[in-house]
Amino acid sequence: MAAKTSEWRPGPTVCRCCLSEGCYKDISTEYFWMGKREVYSEMLSDTFDLSISYSKSGGPNSASRLICEPCIGRLRDAAEFKRQVQECEKTFVQCLDPVTALADMQVTLELEKEVKVEMVKEEKMRLSDDDDYGAHDYGDDDDDYDDLDDQPLTKLASKIPKKEDVDVLDLLDNAKVTEKRKSSTKVKGQPSKKSKCKQTAGSSKQQKPEPKKKKATKPVSNIRESRRNAELVLQYSTAYPFRVRAKDMICVYCHEEFAEPNMYRDHMDEEHKTFTVYTAFAHCHRGQEFLKVDITGLKCRICSTPFENLQDIAAHIRDTHGFSEINTDIEIRMHPYRLNSEKWGCALCNEKCASLIKLCRHTASHYHKYTCHVCGRMYLTNQALKYHTRCSHSGKNVCRKCWTDFPTLELKKEHVKISKSCWQFCCITCGERFASWEKKQDHLTEVHGREKKVYGCRDCDQTFSSRKPFYKHYILVHSDKSYICPYCDFKFISKREMENHKIGHTGEKPFRCEVCSKMFPREKDLKQHLWIHSKMKRFVCAICEKQFAQKVSLKGHMKSHHHQDTFKI
Repeated sequence: MAAKTSEWRPGPTVCRCCLSEGCYKDISTEYFWMGKREVYSEMLSDTFDLSISYSKSGGPNSASRLICEPCIGRLRDAAEFKRQVQECEKTFVQCLDPVTALADMQVTLELEKEVKVEMVKEEKMRLSDDDDYGAHDYGDDDDDYDDLDDQPLTKLASKIPKKEDVDVLDLLDNAKVTEKRKSSTKVKGQPSKKSKCKQTAGSSKQQKPEPKKKKATKPVSNIRESRRNAELVLQYSTAYPFRVRAKDMICVYCHEEFAEPNMYRDHMDEEHKTFTVYTAFAHCHRGQEFLKVDITGLKCRICSTPFENLQDIAAHIRDTHGFSEINTDIEIRMHPYRLNSEKWGCALCNEKCASLIKLCRHTASHYHKYTCHVCGRMYLTNQALKYHTRCSHSGKNVCRKCWTDFPTLELKKEHVKISKSCWQFCCITCGERFASWEKKQDHLTEVHGREKKVYGCRDCDQTFSSRKPFYKHYILVHSDKSYICPYCDFKFISKREMENHKIGHTGEKPFRCEVCSKMFPREKDLKQHLWIHSKMKRFVCAICEKQFAQKVSLKGHMKSHHHQDTFKI
């Protein structure tokens, strides 16, 4: 890679390994990938004996301690190759001199036990002082859909990860068998001792010890098999992997953004004719997430045979080209998309969606396997279900960022308003946090000069300045998901809005106050009324400090008692 001298600008989002911009993973943070712990600074030190320095004097590059996904993939390959060479060297030495290797191995095991005990003590001490745990956020905000998977899973790093299973017992048994063979060879040269041994064995009624059974190898899990299926299909087919951020498709290899699918496919054909399969899966943390692939024009890379879906091309690669590792009885860990410039349509059920983000959410719904037993909502992974249960059904008022429990919902809402570190939306350029997605977009436009987003409808060419009116327009005009009032045929985007509207036709008042028995047509009206009976008075007069339960009461008080003063309430 050519050094970037004149084109490179120092900044907080620069990769420390290749100077590319737009990175989001910290080089010294603990991550988990495919069940293994990863700290990239440690991997650089162990593999290449390289150390990453940090600036203590401030400046534009003081916070630049990030690493990009392509460099992470290369680092993984290098670390794996080093481990492979070391394992092969151990096996080779043990075959040459098993007795010496056995003694060395016993010493190594004793040292590892001591080191492990010390590591556990240090880990317990660290956990007693460390309260800053990360959280895997499964939010429902449209334009931050895929960015939520990029947060470090530091919570899972509280335990020391297990090392890979090494057949140490098998190596010890092999060494013992070798020693027995040498001793038996010496015994054959001394027949008197041999007969004596036979008499001793005959006199004792002890049975021979049964040979030690070797530990059975664990079967490959379904997740690993489905991941292997996806890797082989990606390598030998024209399924184009991509990620999603806001309205754009992002290349998984070079992180370039594209607004149109045709431009993205041309980029993949021209720039990534050769690629590393593991790099495409780098953002799929711990092997749980599915890889998004565009199967428009899907064909085999070996024989150019076209196919309509991933299952058919997987069977073709296995049967025709001899890749027996593919197991068609296990799912392929990919989400298929057929993307075009006219409409966003599902490749599985042909349903139309308003945007690429909505299409991603709809496609993922075809693969939901984990159901909440309380509310019936379904999720793609077990981690997402656990997060939903902890946030929604724990019976506590917990902040989703710092996991602080509050006695009342009002105190939790007040905490979220004033605690900037718990705000959900973050600018990847300067690190500023925001309470809403709209404020983040305003910040990007005003501070960083990003062009203001415009939402265009692909069905009728109308444009909207914000996303909420655009989605409402698409549901009411171009989809069958709207709710129609049975009395006046008026359309609504949600069932709740339709029910609230229908009450105006029926005059029903199904909500009753338990204190004064007053009836209300809507639930929100009852909640507003309950503040009258509450001891907590939210609204205070700035002049006489009299307290009121409702804002309308405060306004009436200002007009009747302080009409000579003008205040904005």
